[in-house]
Amino acid sequence: MQKRRTGIYHSLVVLPDNLFPFKTEIGGQWVRGVRSYNARLARYQRKYGAGRYGFKLDAYRQVFHFIGSILFLVAAGFISEALFGGSNAMYVFLSTAIALISFQEFYLHRRMYQQLWRKGFIDWLTWCIPFGVYFFTHFH
Repeated sequence: MQKRRTGIYHSLVVLPDNLFPFKTEIGGQWVRGVRSYNARLARYQRKYGAGRYGFKLDAYRQVFHFIGSILFLVAAGFISEALFGGSNAMYVFLSTAIALISFQEFYLHRRMYQQLWRKGFIDWLTWCIPFGVYFFTHFH
């Protein structure tokens, strides 16, 4: 039996599951949302093996990582300007975020969700490439 996870962190992790917009047929009925997501995930894991999401679900989840990365950049930029009066704090925010994302993808998610190394690396890249683009385009 899998232990039930709750809290803000877990809610953010499963947000893409709950917002899944594509329909899937289950028992002769078309469903969307988390039921559709879970049915597709189960199908892909039967087909490709445990921990594998298939290209479509993986691409769908990467869109959420990318959006989260952009939202983080906007929020960090706003906080950096509002609280510290300049963009210098932005580099501290980005360094801290990269360290925390590395911990999340390569340690935490491997333990909590049995995430494969490959998926963790792709998730990490999706989060960190926008940070790198920001850093290298604003580096003085």
